This record gives sequence, C-alpha cells and structure tokens, in this order.
Amino acid sequence: MADFSQSEIDELIRCPKRVTEAPRREMKPDGAYLRNNAKLVASIFIRKIEDFPENFSIGLMYSPHDGRETITLLRCNGKHGDYNKSFDPEHPHCDFHIHKATEAAIEAGLAPERFAKKTMEFASFEEALQVFITMINLSTTDTQKHFPPKTQASFDFKQ
Repeated sequence: MADFSQSEIDELIRCPKRVTEAPRREMKPDGAYLRNNAKLVASIFIRKIEDFPENFSIGLMYSPHDGRETITLLRCNGKHGDYNKSFDPEHPHCDFHIHKATEAAIEAGLAPERFAKKTMEFASFEEALQVFITMINLSTTDTQKHFPPKTQASFDFKQ
C-alpha cells in the first residue's frame, strides 16, 4: 500500500463532506448482518449484526484517484469481544471502540486502522452513528436528511 501521511489521514477524516449517493431508508438484511452504504467523495459503510445489535461497524473509506489503494480511515465499532478468540475486558474490542488509520500502522504493513481505543463517546449503534457523522464532518443538511438522530421516547407522567 502506498503511504498516507498522518496529516493527510487526519485531513481526509475531518474535511467537510456531502452525500453524493444516498443510503437506503432501511438497512438491508445480508446473512447475519444488516447493511447500508452511502457515497461521499469517500464511502461510508454501516454494518450491524441483526441478532447482536451491540456488534456493529460504521466506517469511512477513501479511494484516491492517484494510484494509491483504498484506505479505511475510521471505524466506530460496538462490542465484539471475540478478538483473538479470548475474552479480555481490557482489550478495546470488548467495549465500544474507535479505529483510526495511522501512518505508523501503514508503515508497519498492517491494516491502516488496525489499532483501536475504547471510547465513552457512544454506547449504542444510534449514538455511534451520530458521533461518526460529527467526526467525519458530514454536512448538517445531509445529516438531517439521511442520518437524523433517533430520539428516545419520553414518558408523560401527568396525573
């Protein structure tokens, strides 16, 4: 894989984005997963295991037009403690976590977004989607149109 500098990776994640190909209104079943995609200058992928909604991945991929390979820049993930086939509560995959591409991972010959950090920024798929949209700087218009926040029902205790 050709190199991306850390400053280029960071700029690709945070630069303003607009939807060029809208996602489907509902996620589509595909085996154990529910899937959806959207196109920007980059691409968004959205995956959630139907039977385990806490196991999801929301990612940003960039396909440069200069001969370099497609790179996954960012992933917001849910809990999937099956990493390395063991349960380690200290490992990021056992909790909600974020993968971000690094120049160091690329230089080491690893997947660009190989390393992950636990996060307290989200605790559900719906929250992760909103955090992700903020991180990638998706336009407010596109966010409201294609990825509106899900609001929690409130209880009215009037007597």
